[in-house]
Amino acid sequence: MVKPLQNSASWSDTLKTRKAHLNSLLKTIDARAGKTSQIQTLTVKAIKAEMAHIESQLNRRK
Repeated sequence: MVKPLQNSASWSDTLKTRKAHLNSLLKTIDARAGKTSQIQTLTVKAIKAEMAHIESQLNRRK
């Protein structure tokens, strides 16, 4: 069973880590030269949307 996080500082750290991970994935996808497929475009949009959601959660916690 997964224990829930106990304090808001650790939750903020988790969000920051997730955002950094998504940012590195975004750089990996964008680094590829050439044509971008529709799947790549949708993936980039989904990653950016998730990063925006994480950012809003971090701003709410401040």
